[in-house]
Amino acid sequence: MPSFRVDYAKDIKGLARYLEKKMAPKALQGVRIRHDGNSMVIIIGGYLRRNGRKYSCMIRKLSDSLADYILISHEKDILSRIINRICEGLPKSDLDEIGRIACKILYPEKSAEKHMQDRRKLISDKIAEYLETSRNLTLDGFITFRLGEYVKKLEAEVDRAIRQYFVEKQYEEYINLLTTFIRMQCPKVPELHVFAQSDGSYRIEGAGPFDIPDDITKSYGLEKNQPVIHDDDFMIGFLLTCAPIRIFIHNADKFKNKELLNTIKTVFSECVLVND
Repeated sequence: MPSFRVDYAKDIKGLARYLEKKMAPKALQGVRIRHDGNSMVIIIGGYLRRNGRKYSCMIRKLSDSLADYILISHEKDILSRIINRICEGLPKSDLDEIGRIACKILYPEKSAEKHMQDRRKLISDKIAEYLETSRNLTLDGFITFRLGEYVKKLEAEVDRAIRQYFVEKQYEEYINLLTTFIRMQCPKVPELHVFAQSDGSYRIEGAGPFDIPDDITKSYGLEKNQPVIHDDDFMIGFLLTCAPIRIFIHNADKFKNKELLNTIKTVFSECVLVND
Protein backbone atom coordinates (compact mmCIF):
# COMPACT_ATOMS: atom_id res chain seq x y z
CA MET A 1 0.00 0.00 0.00
CA PRO A 2 1.48 3.38 -1.00
CA SER A 3 1.84 5.98 1.69
CA PHE A 4 2.98 9.61 1.86
CA ARG A 5 4.34 11.56 4.79
CA VAL A 6 3.49 15.25 5.09
CA ASP A 7 5.21 17.50 7.65
CA TYR A 8 3.39 20.70 8.52
CA ALA A 9 4.20 22.79 11.57
CA LYS A 10 1.36 25.28 11.34
CA ASP A 11 -1.75 23.10 11.79
CA ILE A 12 -1.32 19.38 11.09
CA LYS A 13 -4.72 18.51 12.61
CA GLY A 14 -6.51 21.04 10.43
CA LEU A 15 -4.71 19.76 7.33
CA ALA A 16 -5.56 16.15 8.22
CA ARG A 17 -9.25 16.96 8.66
CA TYR A 18 -9.28 18.86 5.37
CA LEU A 19 -7.67 15.99 3.42
CA GLU A 20 -10.03 13.43 4.97
CA LYS A 21 -12.96 15.39 3.55
CA LYS A 22 -11.35 16.04 0.16
CA MET A 23 -9.89 12.60 -0.56
CA ALA A 24 -12.71 10.34 -1.81
CA PRO A 25 -12.31 6.85 -0.23
CA LYS A 26 -14.50 5.07 -2.80
CA ALA A 27 -12.60 6.48 -5.76
CA LEU A 28 -9.23 5.59 -4.25
CA GLN A 29 -9.99 2.24 -2.58
CA GLY A 30 -9.89 3.75 0.91
CA VAL A 31 -7.76 6.47 2.41
CA ARG A 32 -6.44 6.47 5.98
CA ILE A 33 -4.79 9.49 7.51
CA ARG A 34 -2.77 9.36 10.72
CA HIS A 35 -1.17 12.36 12.33
CA ASP A 36 1.23 12.75 15.22
CA GLY A 37 3.02 15.90 16.31
CA ASN A 38 3.74 17.92 13.16
CA SER A 39 3.58 14.94 10.79
CA MET A 40 0.85 13.11 8.95
CA VAL A 41 0.89 9.82 7.04
CA ILE A 42 -1.56 9.28 4.19
CA ILE A 43 -2.11 5.59 3.51
CA ILE A 44 -3.87 4.57 0.30
CA GLY A 45 -5.58 1.16 0.50
CA GLY A 46 -5.32 -1.44 -2.26
CA TYR A 47 -2.55 -2.41 -4.65
CA LEU A 48 -1.47 0.33 -7.04
CA ARG A 49 1.31 0.13 -9.62
CA ARG A 50 3.53 3.23 -9.61
CA ASN A 51 2.99 3.86 -13.33
CA GLY A 52 -0.63 2.72 -13.37
CA ARG A 53 -3.70 4.83 -14.07
CA LYS A 54 -5.13 4.48 -10.54
CA TYR A 55 -1.81 5.51 -9.00
CA SER A 56 -1.69 8.63 -11.22
CA CYS A 57 -5.29 9.38 -10.28
CA MET A 58 -4.41 9.09 -6.60
CA ILE A 59 -1.41 11.42 -6.99
CA ARG A 60 -3.58 13.96 -8.80
CA LYS A 61 -6.30 13.81 -6.15
CA LEU A 62 -3.80 14.30 -3.34
CA SER A 63 -2.06 17.13 -5.22
CA ASP A 64 -5.35 18.90 -5.94
CA SER A 65 -6.39 18.61 -2.30
CA LEU A 66 -3.09 20.02 -1.03
CA ALA A 67 -3.25 22.81 -3.64
CA ASP A 68 -6.75 23.76 -2.46
CA TYR A 69 -5.53 23.82 1.14
CA ILE A 70 -2.60 26.10 0.23
CA LEU A 71 -4.94 28.51 -1.57
CA ILE A 72 -7.40 28.59 1.34
CA SER A 73 -4.91 28.71 4.23
CA HIS A 74 -1.83 30.45 2.83
CA GLU A 75 -2.56 32.57 -0.22
CA LYS A 76 -3.65 35.73 1.60
CA ASP A 77 -0.62 35.52 3.93
CA ILE A 78 1.69 35.11 0.91
CA LEU A 79 -0.06 38.04 -0.76
CA SER A 80 0.42 40.19 2.35
CA ARG A 81 4.14 39.37 2.50
CA ILE A 82 4.56 40.26 -1.18
CA ILE A 83 2.82 43.62 -0.67
CA ASN A 84 4.93 44.42 2.41
CA ARG A 85 8.12 43.53 0.51
CA ILE A 86 7.34 45.41 -2.72
CA CYS A 87 5.76 48.41 -0.99
CA GLU A 88 8.21 48.70 1.90
CA GLY A 89 8.10 52.19 3.37
CA LEU A 90 4.51 53.01 2.42
CA PRO A 91 2.05 53.87 5.23
CA LYS A 92 -0.13 51.04 6.53
CA SER A 93 -3.24 52.73 5.11
CA ASP A 94 -1.71 52.51 1.62
CA LEU A 95 -0.71 48.87 2.14
CA ASP A 96 -4.22 48.01 3.30
CA GLU A 97 -5.75 49.70 0.26
CA ILE A 98 -3.39 47.94 -2.13
CA GLY A 99 -4.26 44.65 -0.41
CA ARG A 100 -7.97 45.39 -0.85
CA ILE A 101 -7.53 46.05 -4.58
CA ALA A 102 -5.34 42.94 -5.00
CA CYS A 103 -8.00 40.77 -3.33
CA LYS A 104 -10.66 42.31 -5.55
CA ILE A 105 -8.57 41.31 -8.59
CA LEU A 106 -7.79 37.81 -7.32
CA TYR A 107 -11.26 37.02 -5.94
CA PRO A 108 -13.85 38.81 -8.11
CA GLU A 109 -17.36 38.43 -6.69
CA LYS A 110 -18.93 36.77 -9.73
CA SER A 111 -16.10 34.46 -10.81
CA ALA A 112 -13.72 33.88 -7.89
CA GLU A 113 -13.60 30.10 -8.45
CA LYS A 114 -12.79 30.50 -12.15
CA HIS A 115 -9.97 32.96 -11.41
CA MET A 116 -8.48 30.57 -8.83
CA GLN A 117 -8.38 27.60 -11.19
CA ASP A 118 -5.14 28.64 -12.94
CA ARG A 119 -3.34 29.12 -9.62
CA ARG A 120 -4.76 25.86 -8.27
CA LYS A 121 -3.55 23.92 -11.32
CA LEU A 122 -0.11 25.51 -11.15
CA ILE A 123 0.33 24.49 -7.49
CA SER A 124 -1.19 21.03 -8.03
CA ASP A 125 1.13 20.32 -10.99
CA LYS A 126 4.17 21.24 -8.89
CA ILE A 127 3.05 18.98 -6.02
CA ALA A 128 2.25 16.07 -8.38
CA GLU A 129 5.67 16.42 -10.03
CA TYR A 130 7.33 16.35 -6.61
CA LEU A 131 5.33 13.34 -5.37
CA GLU A 132 6.29 11.31 -8.44
CA THR A 133 9.81 11.03 -7.01
CA SER A 134 9.33 11.57 -3.27
CA ARG A 135 6.97 10.29 -0.60
CA ASN A 136 7.96 12.90 1.99
CA LEU A 137 6.62 16.44 1.67
CA THR A 138 7.42 19.29 4.05
CA LEU A 139 4.60 21.66 3.21
CA ASP A 140 6.09 24.85 4.69
CA GLY A 141 9.36 24.36 2.81
CA PHE A 142 7.57 23.39 -0.37
CA ILE A 143 5.55 26.63 -0.30
CA THR A 144 8.68 28.68 0.36
CA PHE A 145 11.11 27.10 -2.10
CA ARG A 146 9.18 25.29 -4.85
CA LEU A 147 6.29 27.60 -5.74
CA GLY A 148 8.31 30.38 -7.36
CA GLU A 149 6.15 30.48 -10.52
CA TYR A 150 2.99 30.72 -8.42
CA VAL A 151 4.50 33.53 -6.33
CA LYS A 152 5.41 35.39 -9.54
CA LYS A 153 1.76 35.25 -10.61
CA LEU A 154 0.76 36.83 -7.30
CA GLU A 155 3.50 39.45 -7.67
CA ALA A 156 2.11 40.37 -11.11
CA GLU A 157 -1.34 40.90 -9.58
CA VAL A 158 0.16 42.99 -6.77
CA ASP A 159 1.93 45.18 -9.38
CA ARG A 160 -1.41 45.60 -11.12
CA ALA A 161 -3.08 46.52 -7.82
CA ILE A 162 -0.35 49.09 -7.07
CA ARG A 163 -0.85 50.77 -10.46
CA GLN A 164 -4.60 50.84 -9.96
CA TYR A 165 -4.21 52.24 -6.45
CA PHE A 166 -2.08 55.17 -7.57
CA VAL A 167 -4.42 55.91 -10.47
CA GLU A 168 -7.32 55.99 -8.00
CA LYS A 169 -5.29 58.15 -5.61
CA GLN A 170 -4.46 60.63 -8.38
CA TYR A 171 -8.12 60.72 -9.38
CA GLU A 172 -9.11 61.37 -5.75
CA GLU A 173 -6.62 64.25 -5.54
CA TYR A 174 -7.98 65.59 -8.85
CA ILE A 175 -11.54 65.47 -7.49
CA ASN A 176 -10.48 67.25 -4.30
CA LEU A 177 -8.78 69.96 -6.35
CA LEU A 178 -11.89 70.50 -8.50
CA THR A 179 -14.17 70.49 -5.46
CA THR A 180 -12.03 73.10 -3.69
CA PHE A 181 -11.91 75.23 -6.83
CA ILE A 182 -15.69 75.17 -7.36
CA ARG A 183 -16.31 76.18 -3.75
CA MET A 184 -14.16 79.27 -4.29
CA GLN A 185 -15.97 80.27 -7.48
CA CYS A 186 -18.82 82.75 -7.63
CA PRO A 187 -21.74 81.07 -9.50
CA LYS A 188 -22.27 82.59 -12.95
CA VAL A 189 -25.29 80.45 -13.78
CA PRO A 190 -27.81 79.48 -11.08
CA GLU A 191 -29.03 76.45 -13.01
CA LEU A 192 -27.54 74.53 -15.90
CA HIS A 193 -29.01 71.72 -18.00
CA VAL A 194 -26.72 69.19 -19.69
CA PHE A 195 -28.27 67.00 -22.40
CA ALA A 196 -26.12 63.98 -23.28
CA GLN A 197 -26.53 63.18 -26.97
CA SER A 198 -26.20 59.86 -28.78
CA ASP A 199 -23.08 60.98 -30.69
CA GLY A 200 -21.18 61.57 -27.42
CA SER A 201 -21.57 65.37 -27.40
CA TYR A 202 -23.36 67.50 -24.78
CA ARG A 203 -25.94 70.22 -25.42
CA ILE A 204 -25.92 72.95 -22.76
CA GLU A 205 -28.80 75.19 -21.72
CA GLY A 206 -29.40 77.72 -18.98
CA ALA A 207 -32.79 78.10 -17.32
CA GLY A 208 -35.40 80.78 -17.89
CA PRO A 209 -34.05 84.31 -17.72
CA PHE A 210 -30.74 83.09 -16.33
CA ASP A 211 -29.10 82.01 -19.55
CA ILE A 212 -25.40 81.28 -20.04
CA PRO A 213 -23.52 84.59 -20.14
CA ASP A 214 -22.35 85.66 -23.61
CA ASP A 215 -18.74 86.09 -22.52
CA ILE A 216 -18.61 82.42 -21.48
CA THR A 217 -20.12 81.05 -24.70
CA LYS A 218 -17.80 83.28 -26.75
CA SER A 219 -14.70 82.29 -24.79
CA TYR A 220 -15.51 78.63 -25.47
CA GLY A 221 -16.40 79.23 -29.12
CA LEU A 222 -19.98 78.03 -28.66
CA GLU A 223 -23.05 79.07 -30.61
CA LYS A 224 -25.34 81.25 -28.54
CA ASN A 225 -28.59 79.52 -29.48
CA GLN A 226 -27.33 75.95 -29.64
CA PRO A 227 -24.23 75.49 -27.45
CA VAL A 228 -22.83 71.99 -27.96
CA ILE A 229 -19.63 70.63 -26.43
CA HIS A 230 -17.87 67.67 -28.04
CA ASP A 231 -14.81 67.16 -25.81
CA ASP A 232 -14.96 65.68 -22.28
CA ASP A 233 -12.10 67.79 -20.88
CA PHE A 234 -13.65 70.86 -22.52
CA MET A 235 -16.89 69.95 -20.74
CA ILE A 236 -15.29 69.95 -17.30
CA GLY A 237 -13.62 73.30 -17.94
CA PHE A 238 -16.93 74.80 -19.11
CA LEU A 239 -18.77 73.62 -15.99
CA LEU A 240 -16.04 74.97 -13.72
CA THR A 241 -16.26 78.34 -15.44
CA CYS A 242 -20.05 78.50 -15.13
CA ALA A 243 -19.91 77.22 -11.53
CA PRO A 244 -23.67 76.53 -11.48
CA ILE A 245 -25.47 76.15 -8.18
CA ARG A 246 -27.40 73.22 -9.59
CA ILE A 247 -26.83 70.95 -12.59
CA PHE A 248 -29.51 68.84 -14.24
CA ILE A 249 -28.16 65.90 -16.22
CA HIS A 250 -30.54 64.70 -18.94
CA ASN A 251 -30.15 61.32 -20.67
CA ALA A 252 -27.43 60.20 -18.24
CA ASP A 253 -27.51 56.71 -19.77
CA LYS A 254 -26.09 58.20 -22.99
CA PHE A 255 -22.88 59.31 -21.28
CA LYS A 256 -20.19 57.32 -23.07
CA ASN A 257 -17.61 58.46 -20.53
CA LYS A 258 -19.01 57.20 -17.22
CA GLU A 259 -15.99 58.58 -15.35
CA LEU A 260 -16.94 62.08 -16.54
CA LEU A 261 -20.48 61.59 -15.24
CA ASN A 262 -19.16 60.40 -11.86
CA THR A 263 -16.79 63.38 -11.70
CA ILE A 264 -19.63 65.82 -12.32
CA LYS A 265 -21.83 64.11 -9.71
CA THR A 266 -19.00 64.22 -7.15
CA VAL A 267 -17.72 67.76 -7.73
CA PHE A 268 -21.13 69.39 -8.06
CA SER A 269 -23.06 68.25 -5.00
CA GLU A 270 -26.33 69.71 -6.35
CA CYS A 271 -26.45 67.41 -9.35
CA VAL A 272 -29.78 65.98 -10.44
CA LEU A 273 -30.21 63.11 -12.91
CA VAL A 274 -33.29 63.52 -15.09
CA ASN A 275 -34.86 60.59 -16.95
CA ASP A 276 -36.24 62.15 -20.13
